[in-house]
Amino acid sequence: MKKALVSLLIGGALAVASLPAFSQSDDKTIHLLIEGLKVYEDSAKVLGQELQKAGYTLEVQAFTNGVQASLAVEKGEADAGYHRHQASLNAFNAQYGTHLVAAFKCFTDPAGLFSKKYPSLQDLPDGATIAVHVEPANYWRPFLILQKAGLIRLRDGVKPTDVTEKDIIDNPKHLKFVALDYALLIPALQDVDASFLYSTQAAEIGLSYQDAIGLEDPQYQSPDVIYVQNGQQQSAKIQALEKAYHSAAVKQSLLDSYGGKPVLIPAW
Repeated sequence: MKKALVSLLIGGALAVASLPAFSQSDDKTIHLLIEGLKVYEDSAKVLGQELQKAGYTLEVQAFTNGVQASLAVEKGEADAGYHRHQASLNAFNAQYGTHLVAAFKCFTDPAGLFSKKYPSLQDLPDGATIAVHVEPANYWRPFLILQKAGLIRLRDGVKPTDVTEKDIIDNPKHLKFVALDYALLIPALQDVDASFLYSTQAAEIGLSYQDAIGLEDPQYQSPDVIYVQNGQQQSAKIQALEKAYHSAAVKQSLLDSYGGKPVLIPAW
């Protein structure tokens, strides 16, 4: 496993330490892989405190490589992963032939189209350029927003999560799309006519989700999940993890992550 940072949660305090390889022999220690982003780190701290009340220790390891993290859970080298939403998990399984399953829902990070140049989607000019997230598990989302607004028409019969630019059959404004990595979506806002952003990204630059010129339909929002090896969903560890995560303390931590603003939506 390619390790970027290893963290221990002991008594609710987050401490960086060098750890040996995860061991599956300790039934009271839960090994959780997370992405090194504020929302995961903040909620993991509180999660560790809640688990300690139930007699468990939470060991958290943050990865820069999400593929390696998910494969580690598949191989049983960690108990669970906390860095994917359901559509992303489905796409990963399809691509890598894994059998990871969602143990429970965590939160929703809704997305939308934002612009610093135009007040509405209808105001976008002919030939406008829109930045979209290149990741296949999220690539489809802005196209559904644009279709809902009447700016494009998609081919009938395509599963929403499979939609790509190639499925556009009517584009009267001749909209153009540039596919970018997650980290480039915010900087692109300065140059393109509109950019797809997640609510958490918008909050980082002082915007509210309601500032979006095009909002996602709630039915297409994909909640983040904690995922495990298939068959481990009902294990004592994962049941304890779910109970701790679905606590009032963790829910409050999600709300507090962005100064009390309704950026993240608890999914339970």
